[in-house]
Amino acid sequence: MSSTILPPSSPPLPFVVALRAVAALIIVWHHFALYPPLRDWAAPLVGELLGWFEHHARTTQVFFVVGGYVMARGMDARRWDGEQVRRFVLQRYLRLGLPYLGAIAVVLPAYLFARGWIPEAVLGSPVTWPQLLAHLFFLQDILGYESLSAGLWFVCINLQLSLIYITCLWLRDGTLARRIDFVGIAGWTLAALSLFHINLNPEWDRWSLYFFPYFFMGVVVHRALRTGGQSREFWLYQLMLVAAMGYEWRWRLLIAVLVGLLLYGAERTGLGARWPRNRVVAWLGGISYSLFLIHFPALVLVGSLWAHLEWTTPEAAVAGLVTAFFLSLAAGDLFHRWIEQPAARLARRHTLLPPRSGKLQPAR
Repeated sequence: MSSTILPPSSPPLPFVVALRAVAALIIVWHHFALYPPLRDWAAPLVGELLGWFEHHARTTQVFFVVGGYVMARGMDARRWDGEQVRRFVLQRYLRLGLPYLGAIAVVLPAYLFARGWIPEAVLGSPVTWPQLLAHLFFLQDILGYESLSAGLWFVCINLQLSLIYITCLWLRDGTLARRIDFVGIAGWTLAALSLFHINLNPEWDRWSLYFFPYFFMGVVVHRALRTGGQSREFWLYQLMLVAAMGYEWRWRLLIAVLVGLLLYGAERTGLGARWPRNRVVAWLGGISYSLFLIHFPALVLVGSLWAHLEWTTPEAAVAGLVTAFFLSLAAGDLFHRWIEQPAARLARRHTLLPPRSGKLQPAR
């Protein structure tokens, strides 16, 4: 879903793109099954299917693992000083933040249209200026404001994780810590702290440390595959997650383990660079971030229109969900072309300096 900075020579990652595509579609239907009124009207026909999507179709762990891998793959080989860090933070804000702000600009008029037709529990209270200001700085969850749209929390957490990782790289390359594997030391310490304490308390889910073990899984996959990498670190990390599941069962840890295994196997064997070669999958993976941002206002618009027209039969509601889905795809494509890609081009103007080493090779 989220993009990171890759060296210009990096080959395409079709398997990573496919993971993003599938995970984005699942999250869309999770939200469609979660928010009324269409899901309530459609329940007599497809209630069991919607119930499954509501309770089990949560794939944000996929994006965290993939994001950690892609970020490490593009950033680990560079030497990070203060200027590099400054450029990266600006790039990251432009790349993630401008589409995020664009989504807010879309959802606010959608709420104006829908208010009175869509339950207040979905739309939330009328937007206040402090709430909007908190969103501009990615602080709404930390400061206790209602989110303006489903999924915006993920962008905030993604940005926090980026800052943690870039700090580790900067400390790794600092004068005092040049010979110390600060990424590994800090990463394992933070992951263990999260797995056996922070991740056990949902009240921490406004902070990135709650999600850090998923992100670090991707980093560990990269560390195991890079030139001179040690595969034993990957397997030891998997064992730590298994131990954490034994300590207290969490299905989201199992998802992270499975995604880590898939990603490690695909990239180690070279399959990840060759498969799948499918235009539809590539398109869906390419627009996954835009689709993630724009599908909720599409659902709100369709739901309010169906309520206004009194199309509340189960058959009409199912048609409404399908309509919202295809509208989300179309809107995601347009949002990708008009908002996300220009933001990426603007971010690329602040290009990082060349990496300090050559192309990364799988460990043998």
